[in-house]
Amino acid sequence: MCELIRITELSLPLGDPSREETRLALRRAIARRINITDDDLIDFAVYKRSHDARRKDSGISFVYIVDVAVRDEPGVLSQHSNDRQITRSPDTRFMPPPRAADGLHERPV
Repeated sequence: MCELIRITELSLPLGDPSREETRLALRRAIARRINITDDDLIDFAVYKRSHDARRKDSGISFVYIVDVAVRDEPGVLSQHSNDRQITRSPDTRFMPPPRAADGLHERPV
């Protein structure tokens, strides 16, 4: 499995997320944010998209959290080691809760 990088607070102008132009703009913004070429960016997935309308002069924008697959993941992470907005993506797979041991004779509480 390929390790992913999580980029938070990636802001883009308001646009239709289903359009190809918006996806290409997001791809360019990711490559620019982590200083890689478009060829080194393998794939990305939008984890969260929210609206930001705090500034009156700049209008409404989308703020993304994206998980990114790149060719040199350890190199990118070491290059941005002091950046809180670029980290290793957490493991979001489902993990079943642990079971209690068999043979309990009394209540555990």
